[in-house]
Amino acid sequence: MALHVVLGAGPVGTAIAEDLLTRGETVRVLTRRGTGPDGTERIALDVTDVDALVRNTAGAAVIYNAVNPPYDRWTTDWPPLAAAMLTAAEAAGAVLAVVDNLYPYGPVDGPMSAALPDRPSSVKGAVRQRMWEDALAAAAAGRIRAAVAVRGSDYVGPGPSLLTILIMDKLRAGRTALVPADLDAPHAWTNPADAGRLLVAAVLDPRGWNRYWLVPGPPAVSLRELVDRAARIEHTPAPRLRSMPVWMLRLAGLFDRTVRELVEMNYQFRRPFTLDTADTVAVFGDHHTPLDEGIRQTLGSPAGNWTVTRAY
Repeated sequence: MALHVVLGAGPVGTAIAEDLLTRGETVRVLTRRGTGPDGTERIALDVTDVDALVRNTAGAAVIYNAVNPPYDRWTTDWPPLAAAMLTAAEAAGAVLAVVDNLYPYGPVDGPMSAALPDRPSSVKGAVRQRMWEDALAAAAAGRIRAAVAVRGSDYVGPGPSLLTILIMDKLRAGRTALVPADLDAPHAWTNPADAGRLLVAAVLDPRGWNRYWLVPGPPAVSLRELVDRAARIEHTPAPRLRSMPVWMLRLAGLFDRTVRELVEMNYQFRRPFTLDTADTVAVFGDHHTPLDEGIRQTLGSPAGNWTVTRAY
């Protein structure tokens, strides 16, 4: 049994650890609070403490980046985190496996696919692009064994999502939910457990190395349809939604740092946002969680136990 070290115990990190356990692997989970699934070795650690990280990843076959710094601190927090992980992977001679997202693409016309170049239009997209390019460069130079990543869309599944953060509480109270989106644009949704399982599959198959894989999911549906489904599942009255204009989102951002960080990414909800996962399906199959099941998982998740997540 090889040692697999998972950094982070949010929805995707938990899925990675649990999938590895079912395969009989030895799993160590490193988080600030020492949390993680039962059956894993759990250690409290600040990932930016390079010496401690190297010590606790010694002998690892794979190091998984499933951490999630605060959304408004990406430019300050991600570079030292990514550098520490590369240092640890190099010291261990490990594969570095990354939970990535779709930000590096920037706005595109048509479905996103592995054939498209990264052309980020945002600060956060550029941060993620640089992280991935650095990992690939380290693999190409032989400093780490390989680099692997998965990219998924906005999460619907275990843990909070856009659905629970912005919408469901208002609907349950009979209020109108104001959402910064084109309510009828088709949008891809990713179950975090699917992302975690795909990353493990890609790590364990050398065909998956030194590239990223888009996470298969259910057919894209609009935000309006997603909320309609959630209302039916929860037996909530018919939802009342209104589209928030961009100027209003910018105004709200003057008073909330997290909302302010959403402005540059809002293009993802103002136009069709879909995926072409044919490359992934051809190699690893299509094992996505049905959308209604993901909605049930989201609605049943205790929000207080999870860090707010989008696809990172």
